[in-house]
Amino acid sequence: MKPIVVTAEDCYALRSTVLRPNQPKENWTFDTDGDKRALHMALQDDNADIVAIVSILPESHVDCEGCPWRLRSMAVREDLHGHGLGSILITAVLGKLHEGVWCTARKHVEGFYLKHGFNTVGEEFTMNNMPHVRMMKTLNPSQSGDA
Repeated sequence: MKPIVVTAEDCYALRSTVLRPNQPKENWTFDTDGDKRALHMALQDDNADIVAIVSILPESHVDCEGCPWRLRSMAVREDLHGHGLGSILITAVLGKLHEGVWCTARKHVEGFYLKHGFNTVGEEFTMNNMPHVRMMKTLNPSQSGDA
C-alpha cells in the first residue's frame, strides 16, 4: 500500500470508530484540521476504503522545543493491526517534515513511537481515562524530507 494525501474529513470515520468510539465529534476533530499547512495521509485497501490514517498539524508544545508540528489521530482499522500499516504511514509522514514533531501517545503504543525515533518527554499522564505519554522526534538536516 502506498500512502496518499487526503482531507481531514476523509479521516473522520476512523477517528470516530477506532480512536474515539461513542464520543462527540468535537473530541475527534481539531481546530487546525483545515489549516493549509496541515497534512493528512491515509492508506487504502484494494476496494479504495481508507484503512489507516495520520494527521500532522501545526501546533507547538512548551515541553517539545524544536517541534512545531503535532502528530494526531494515528489509527489503523482494528482488523489490520499488526500488519505494518502504522509503520508505513509514520515513515511517509515523517519524510515530509523539515522540523520536529510531538504527540500524545497512548501508553500501550509508546514502543511503536520509540521504534520510530521518538523520545518520551515528561511523566505519564491520564487523558480520556487512559494512560498517555508525551513524545517528540527532532529532525536534523540529514533526516528532513522534501515537502
